[in-house]
Amino acid sequence: MKWRIPYFGLAALSLLLLSPVSVPQARAADGPIQLSIAFSPGGALDAAARVLAHDAEAVLGRNIVPRNTPSGGGMTAVARLAQDKADGSRLAACVTNALIFIPTVNNAPYDPLKDVEPLLIFGQASPVLVTRPGAPWKTLDDFLAATRQASGEMRIGVPGLGTPSHVALAAISAKDPSLKWRFVPFGGPGEAEAALLGGHVDAAASGALPRVKNGQLLPLMVLAGARLPALPGVPSLSDKGFADPGRGDSSFILLAPAGVPPQTLDELSLAFQKAAETGKLAKTLEGFSASPVLLNRQEAKAFLKDAWAQEKDILKAAGIADRSAASPDQGKSRTSSAGE
Repeated sequence: MKWRIPYFGLAALSLLLLSPVSVPQARAADGPIQLSIAFSPGGALDAAARVLAHDAEAVLGRNIVPRNTPSGGGMTAVARLAQDKADGSRLAACVTNALIFIPTVNNAPYDPLKDVEPLLIFGQASPVLVTRPGAPWKTLDDFLAATRQASGEMRIGVPGLGTPSHVALAAISAKDPSLKWRFVPFGGPGEAEAALLGGHVDAAASGALPRVKNGQLLPLMVLAGARLPALPGVPSLSDKGFADPGRGDSSFILLAPAGVPPQTLDELSLAFQKAAETGKLAKTLEGFSASPVLLNRQEAKAFLKDAWAQEKDILKAAGIADRSAASPDQGKSRTSSAGE
């Protein structure tokens, strides 16, 4: 090591000239993180993801910049992420329907088990079917009776086709052919609620418990298998004998692109997990019909694999899909298109 003192400056200059790309890569890895949120502002996913991002910043020592990317029930956000930089600077938060339901019934431009890497599952939605306080139906039974009389003309706003609320309602229609609705997709539950209050739809899938509790929205049914503790008098799917589509399509998940180094994935996952454990996430979700389920990176990956295996049978029972339009075994489909 005698050369270090007399030739230190020359050695440093040589290393710099021989490694011109090392500095930009380090800066990219240490710069801000772009977090794409797959629904519009105002819903549980948006609120939860922003709380996690804020607290994870302190753990990582990096700025996290959330932005909403609502479209296609989350497919747009996941498709963009699958094509994005694999250096830990690009993440997305979505509901697992974008990885389970949508690729099952569409030729999605990504492989849900290969093109993205799960970092964390941080919640589970239990959407509520709501209507306006001034609507002619005050109970679920009244609403179902009106549906039968309307012969398929009643409209329900949903936060995207293939979202948990849409799947649950489609399953109801499949079980009882007299219950037919026109589903109107929006960029998120907040937009569906606004359309309901504006008189553009007859009911909507909502997650905003404060609006329900203050009388702005009238709850009809919890679109999950169990009642919500915050709404003990509102029946669930099981109470009415309807099928629960399961939690495979209703979990909140944080994703990175495939190809991010494992060490970086572990760092990101641990930072967001620590953020989820502060108690702020649970407090935030108290204002929505969602619960703070928490699965780490390995658990989330196993969960997705199991949910994919079960989805085809669930959708067949709901009358939504007879066969899969895409499969994790088919690899990437970057040139294919999918519609709502």
